[in-house]
Amino acid sequence: MKKSGQITVFLAMIMMCISALLCAVTETARTAGARCYLRIAADSALDSVMAGYHRELWKKYRLLLREAEGEEELEEEFARYFNGYLEAAGWYPAKTASVSADRIVKITEDGGEHLLQQVTDYMEYGIWTLDFSAEEAGGIRDGIREAFALQEISGLYEGLTGQALKLERAVEALNDGQLAQGELAERGRQRLAAGDGEGFLRLGQELKRELEKVSGAVNRYEKEADRLHRELEEVYRKVQDRMEEMTPEMQAAAREEYERYRSYTAEDGARREEIEGLADLAEENGTLTAAVMEEAREVMDVISSWEGEEGEEPDEDSLWRPVREHMGRFRKKTLACAHGTADKEKQSLLENIRRLTGDGLLGLVLPEDAQIPGGAIASEPLPSESGEGKQKVGKTADSAVEALAESLITAQYCGQFFPHFLDAPEPGLSCQMEYLVNGEKEDRENLKGTAARLLALREGLNLVHILRDPAKRAQARELAAVIVGASGMLPLTEVMAVFIMGIWALGEAAADVRTLYAGGRVSLIKTGEEWRLSLDQLLELGRDGYAEAESSEWGLNYESYLKLLLLASEQEVLLYRMMDVIQDVIGRAEPGFLMERCGVRVEMTAETEAFHLFSAGGAQGSYRLEIRAGRSY
Repeated sequence: MKKSGQITVFLAMIMMCISALLCAVTETARTAGARCYLRIAADSALDSVMAGYHRELWKKYRLLLREAEGEEELEEEFARYFNGYLEAAGWYPAKTASVSADRIVKITEDGGEHLLQQVTDYMEYGIWTLDFSAEEAGGIRDGIREAFALQEISGLYEGLTGQALKLERAVEALNDGQLAQGELAERGRQRLAAGDGEGFLRLGQELKRELEKVSGAVNRYEKEADRLHRELEEVYRKVQDRMEEMTPEMQAAAREEYERYRSYTAEDGARREEIEGLADLAEENGTLTAAVMEEAREVMDVISSWEGEEGEEPDEDSLWRPVREHMGRFRKKTLACAHGTADKEKQSLLENIRRLTGDGLLGLVLPEDAQIPGGAIASEPLPSESGEGKQKVGKTADSAVEALAESLITAQYCGQFFPHFLDAPEPGLSCQMEYLVNGEKEDRENLKGTAARLLALREGLNLVHILRDPAKRAQARELAAVIVGASGMLPLTEVMAVFIMGIWALGEAAADVRTLYAGGRVSLIKTGEEWRLSLDQLLELGRDGYAEAESSEWGLNYESYLKLLLLASEQEVLLYRMMDVIQDVIGRAEPGFLMERCGVRVEMTAETEAFHLFSAGGAQGSYRLEIRAGRSY
């Protein structure tokens, strides 16, 4: 029987097709598995890379950051871990074609947002206690801003008080000049009555010099008066700008103070006419004095060249009589308008307090045995000075409430990880929290700047207390009345009262800050019982330059006040200053360390050449796979 073999051939073809289908399906499944394996390999390799976080940063600051010299270092490290997985691929043979770092997000980018995120992430699970609750923080921050606004306004009004006192001194100088002219004119007449022509001429020259000063003195007075008017309006414009940060009660107090100064300038305008008339009077008296002096010289010539009969003396009294009568026409005038201050000693003591709180501030507020650190920040370049530090990209907070909470948490973090003046000295920069407040490179400058800011804060808060206390305001007016005196202008008394309240708040603030540096506590808003300085003690402070430290049973300590200053500061500036300090501290142990080399996120791309096992050339066939991976701390 003849056999054709068709069935066998057909079956072979069927088996071949089935085998091809099975190989294709298997290769498809293996390729999908290869993609999954390579994905796992890339993720695991990047996890290993990110596991190389900087240990000292974590130990000292609880920050997770990956330091690297550049992209090449991360690419090489990633490739090493990735290739280890490829060597053990088994059913998923592949080799690395290339590795590239797509993006390294550095801690210094995006306005400090990444540092803020790490701080809040850590503090969320840390064990710590706030000095005040989140609910209180909003009101406290508003109170701080109001205090700084009031302190600035007080300084502006104090400048106006200084200008007003300068104007009063100009009026006093004019009046003193008038008195001097009258005295010289009277002495001149006495010389003429005694027939002392030489003595009269000497006094006449002196009198002419006094008269010539009048025009310049009047001009100076007019310039000071005009300047006071201009500065008053300029100051009030600045006051109005700051009123947005104040409560309605303090806004009313600021307007009331403005009205006091305006009353003073209005009344000063009334005496200006009398003062301006002094220039014309001086010119008239100068002409008269010159004429009398010429007449005196003529009489002296007559007497010296007398050629009468032998033994006959000239009648000098008759010769001098017309000269005396002419000199008698000299018009003496003193100012009838109120001017000047009566008790210049008390005025000087008050003014001295402002000087004490200037250049000599540290000597006034630091304990006598305090040692000022001499450290400085040495790291360069600082993150706060880099271009990245000036970017303002996004914020993590979605609302004002969240932003306040972030500020509160950041301030608490700073208190936990950064030392300050009262802590044990550190190598390099010791006053680190003070640096966060001021940003100066030396400990001394940071300490001085912080003391000034604490003084300004306490001055503003103390001024709020005074303005709310009718008894203290009445005491300030009583002292102002004593300084101005009964003959002074009533509006000047009101101006002086504003000045005294500002200096009183400043003197109390000096005692407060000294207490903080002595390790004591000061209440944020004082009660009447907690107030320390009476006005008599305030004058003693101006005389002795010593502020007594006296701690409160409650209140906040120095570190808490530093946190308040940080709470009121701009968040982005604070974050970059934190990076400055971190870089400086780590850099002292690891020279060359820079925060800008530290990443919080790394994104990598790996291109691989994968090989087929069941199709397209078997083990000799290959194809490309691109794997992307990204990791953040």
